[in-house]
Order: sequence, then C-alpha cells, then structure tokens
Amino acid sequence: RPGTMMLLRLCMVFSWTYTSTSIHTAAAFLPSANNARSTGPCRPRPLFQASKGHAKNSSSRRAASPPIQEGIRYIAGRRSILVHPPPSSSNESTKNPPLVILGGMAQSIASWEFHLPYLSRHRSVLIYEALGQGPPPPSEVCSIDGREVTLERYYDDVSLERQGKDFWDVVEEAFFSPGSRYYKQNAPDNDITNAKVDVASFSFGGRVSMAAALLKPKRIRRLHLTGVGAERDGLANVILASWNEILGSNSIDIDDVEMEEECDPINHASKCTSRLRSFAWSVILATYSEQFLASAGPERVKTWVDSVCRYNTEEGLRAILMQTHDNGDENLWTPAAMARQIQSSQAIECHKIVVGSQDKMAHPTQALQLAKILQTGDMTEESGTYKVMEGCGHAVPMEAMRLWREDVLGFLDK
Repeated sequence: RPGTMMLLRLCMVFSWTYTSTSIHTAAAFLPSANNARSTGPCRPRPLFQASKGHAKNSSSRRAASPPIQEGIRYIAGRRSILVHPPPSSSNESTKNPPLVILGGMAQSIASWEFHLPYLSRHRSVLIYEALGQGPPPPSEVCSIDGREVTLERYYDDVSLERQGKDFWDVVEEAFFSPGSRYYKQNAPDNDITNAKVDVASFSFGGRVSMAAALLKPKRIRRLHLTGVGAERDGLANVILASWNEILGSNSIDIDDVEMEEECDPINHASKCTSRLRSFAWSVILATYSEQFLASAGPERVKTWVDSVCRYNTEEGLRAILMQTHDNGDENLWTPAAMARQIQSSQAIECHKIVVGSQDKMAHPTQALQLAKILQTGDMTEESGTYKVMEGCGHAVPMEAMRLWREDVLGFLDK
C-alpha cells in the first residue's frame, strides 16, 4: 500500500542518518545528540556540513555560509584548532571577544568538534590540547632546548602553573600576533593590545583556565566552568586513587613500571597498553551518568574507549594525574585557592559554574561552594552564576550538548 511504502522509506532514511551520525560521533568520543538530554532536534552533523531538509523553505538558511576553519595545527607548541565566523557575520563578530575552549583530562580536539559550528557563528573559537593531553607530538615539538626527548621527559612539568602560562602563549599566538587571522581582521579598526578573551572549560580544562585567570585576570572577560568543584569529596578521591593505581602514578620510579608492549620510538609514545585501556574504561564509567551509559550500550562505549586510547598517551595522562591533582591545604593551585585569588582581583566581569546533578567527580555541593567563592553578591541558581543540569553526570557538555551550548552562549551574550 502507498502509505506502508512511504513509512518504510522514512524508516530507512532515519536508520541511515542515525547510523552514520552515531559512527562519526563515537569516533570522536562524543555520544550522539540523539541520546543527549536536550529538547528539540539537535542531531550533530560532521563539522560545517550544510543543513538539509527544510532549508529550501528558509531564505536565511540558504544564505548562511559555514564558519572559516583554519584546521588542526600546533600553536605555541600545543595541538589546536581555530575557527572563525563566516564573512556574513563579520560586523557582529568584531564585538565579541574570542572564545577559548578547554576540555577534560582524557579528551582531545575531536571531543569538541560538534560544538564548533554553533559556538563560532558570531565569534572566533580556539580549542587546544593542554600539555599532557592529546596524541604524541611530532619530533619538532617533543623537544627541550632543541633536543628530541622522550615523552616522560617532555611531560616533566605539566603543573597548573605551567598550564596557565601555556594558555596565554597559545592565546597570544592564535589571536593577537600580527600574522594571525584574527589580528588582521580586527587590529586595523580596534586596539587589541591586552585584549580580553572569553573562556568555556570543563573539568581539568576548568582548572587550567582558572590558573590562566589567576596569572592574568584582566585578560579574561567571562569565565564559564563546567564540572569543577571547590574540593573533591570522598567518592571523587577514591576514583582518583583508582586512576593513579591503573596508570602506575603511585610508583616510585616510573621507569620500573613494567610495560606490556614495547615503546614506539617514531611517535615517542608507548602503544595502547592494557593500563591505558583500563584507565579509559574507568574514566568513562566515572564521568557519564548511569542512565546515559545504559542507553549507549557496551559496544558503543567501547568505541569511546578506543578513541581515548587513540587520541591520548599514557605518559601524558599519568603526568597530569601526578602533577595537577594535589588537594592539600598548602597547595595554591586548588580550585578553591585559585577562586579566592581570582575573586579578590575583581577583574573578571562574570563567572558561571555548571554541574551535573549526578556528577561523581565534582559533586554539586562542591560546585556550589566554588560558585560562592567566586561570586561577590547573592548566589542562587536564579542569579545565573550557578546551574545544575538534572540527570547528567560529570560530562555535561557531552550528555546535554545543546543545552550546554545554549547555556554558554546565553552567558557570553547577556
């Protein structure tokens, strides 16, 4: 029957679209937006792919042009991607500071690509992998004083103080150096000396952005933090201890840790050992909500594990664990300690803390405490400085992609 045939065709189209989207998403360690906690149609498409379907009935969609992508490259020694607004929005985009995005510890640029077309419509966006994150760097980057070194030596200092300094080196080269695209477009008409940037960051990236704000608070206009708490509670400390055990971070001498596979001298990295794979499983189980993981299923989650191993090194993640998670009272680089100093500077225009209601790594009570330290006036969820994403785990930007983007853009544009 005609009606039955039409229904079958629609099912086939939906099945093909869902499958192709899921495959692309899983490869990037990003759950499909079909399973994300958001309302309305928000299925992700490959980066900068033009919209189809109802666009023929919308002149604005027909006229829309994609953002300008510079591609993945190394900026100030860090693997980065830069995206700029389409030419049609150039007048509006000059009013908006550049946006810097920093991801979680075991994430890479690929984890954030689906956000880029939306976030870069009216502003330039930079995503970069902090020292210790991402795949093995090339030989010309993996060097000290011009001499090629091992990854263990290269990651000798990945402290938050070092990460904060790196942040500004990357930002300066990406946006404010004379050869950059942003500089060429904005310097002739605006004074961008000591210009400010906006920051949206998640988990480990949030602590890196706080370190950068501590070093140069007058250079950040607005700071949006997701999955960061003032301190870790008991459960988070247990999870962190398990990660240290898995990667051998508690060993007295890392060189004595037995490697299941040989080292790859060409890429300066150990191959995907069982430790790294176990760590990837543990990270995913700890950062996503139980409901979200159950809906994804074991086979799909396995592809996320594959991606963590493909886009990270054991050496880099071990260094981050060992050097950036000290929660002692004397540590000046804990979120609570950094927040107090940032607040005292009164230099940043506005802060916001977002947390999942089921976050195991940054419990909502700890996120609220961090927001209270940063906030100078009354602190409520209605005030716009603190928000709980119901039903989400730690990885709010991946579980509720559209809602997270809308929250970031609303915060930056208000």
